[in-house]
Amino acid sequence: MENTGISRRKVLAWAAGLGVALPSAGLLAACGREETPTGPGTLIKRVYQTAFGYNVGNCPEMVAREAGYFAELGIDCEVISSTGTSQAMSGLLTKATQYSRFQSISALITVANEDAPFVAFGTPVQRSAFEMQSMAENPIRDITDLEGKAVGVVSAGGTTDQLIDLMAVRAGIDPKSIERKVTGLGVSAYQFAERGEVAAWVGSAAEREALEAADMPVHAWNFDDVMPIPADSYITTREEIEQNRDVVVRVLAGFYKALVFVCDKSNDAQTIEWIRKYNREITPDAAQEQLDLVRELYLAKGQSSLMVMDVPAWEGMQEALLQAGLTNKEIDLSKVVYADLLDEAKAL
Repeated sequence: MENTGISRRKVLAWAAGLGVALPSAGLLAACGREETPTGPGTLIKRVYQTAFGYNVGNCPEMVAREAGYFAELGIDCEVISSTGTSQAMSGLLTKATQYSRFQSISALITVANEDAPFVAFGTPVQRSAFEMQSMAENPIRDITDLEGKAVGVVSAGGTTDQLIDLMAVRAGIDPKSIERKVTGLGVSAYQFAERGEVAAWVGSAAEREALEAADMPVHAWNFDDVMPIPADSYITTREEIEQNRDVVVRVLAGFYKALVFVCDKSNDAQTIEWIRKYNREITPDAAQEQLDLVRELYLAKGQSSLMVMDVPAWEGMQEALLQAGLTNKEIDLSKVVYADLLDEAKAL
């Protein structure tokens, strides 16, 4: 087995800084070791971990495996779920996993502040899925309306929490003047607002449509309309891309082929069948509704921009984070954002 250079001490240091819980000692003992394929025709094993459960938004990853795109490219990539971004980061740090997909802002903050070894190599979502939602009879029209009030976030210290900080600073108000309460991601957040516990909450179009279908009207605005930044990106580690660049390109090719597949409505029946293989609780109708919503996010900038990374947007995000004091140093984005891999992946 080859030593990849990630030591147990480094993992513990990163985890302490990021505030993530690590797996068992057995997994930590495996850090710095990676199984390599042997023999002709052997598939290269990799593990991809979602940032939260098996959501319909993860369908490109599911399809990449189930449609055989990974296998065609010589990759045996398992798709597993997580309970949140922290666990997904932990998996990458310990090398229990090699790939994930989470919010670009979270990746950049942890790289800048904690020297985490994360790199981004593809952006499937071209518009933020997050909305600021409030009861229609008591609308929150912009971030300044939340000064001195409470807002519901998906998780404490998570991406939505960070985005609220960023928007508050940009609007000239103290982020600490906005109280945060964890309401999760779902229609239950509306009940917090009904009880007067929050003035607004972070949700997505899926929750908004579900609420309005239940005669609970919602006022909403998309985060991108206020603070446009890159949405979630595919993430791996610096060592993976430096030592196994060809593998990263092939994994990206699998993701890209799957993204093209799920963006074609004629494939919906098969896409939904594969989604339900991972998420048995979702009904076909619910899966279709959510697929229609996420497809809009994939195609927000047009078919020609599928998976394209917006480097200027990353530069703007870094500038905004520095101005807001959310990062403590400027980093060389050429060592974090690998936008050039997509052309190679599309050529496979």
